[in-house]
Amino acid sequence: MCVFAGSLPRGVDPELYGRLVEEMRRLGVTTVLDSEGEPLLVATRRRPDVVSPNELEAEGLVGHEFSDEDDRRRALGEMVEMGAREGIITLADGCLAVLGEGSERSLYRATLEPLEPVSSVGSGDALLAGFVAARYGGRDPDYCLRFAVACGAESTQHFGAGVLEQREVHRLLPEVRVETFEAPAIQVG
Repeated sequence: MCVFAGSLPRGVDPELYGRLVEEMRRLGVTTVLDSEGEPLLVATRRRPDVVSPNELEAEGLVGHEFSDEDDRRRALGEMVEMGAREGIITLADGCLAVLGEGSERSLYRATLEPLEPVSSVGSGDALLAGFVAARYGGRDPDYCLRFAVACGAESTQHFGAGVLEQREVHRLLPEVRVETFEAPAIQVG
């Protein structure tokens, strides 16, 4: 797996992530994308396996603001139509995701009662790292999202991006609620 994450430095070609996604796909490597603006748009069109923007980045990607949960769900469908195989939108209380392919595609909402944060810096990155670790470990989508949300939430209990206690992540796992819904209509092709 290869994760392309973060803003590109000034002066770097905004098509860099897109070219790297294509190259990794040719090599058979699973690609995960978490960026913003033009680099996110360009690379999403190059067919990464997973695109994981936060809500604001997702609004920029699909070109409209979200006023409710239906807007977020439609945006996941739009992200797949643009080229992503799967999509995850990170939210303050967890995430909304469309995972799988074809008839196996499902929409998920994973939530955890928000913890009183010490710092939310890097919590979306921790959520994505948890998802990638669980996916790499061959876990089912439900567990991947449960573990991801627990990692993101636990990271809010510390100063510093990427800091979390694994024991506390496992303590939070049973508290994460995962709901499965019918996937949004998606036109791929």
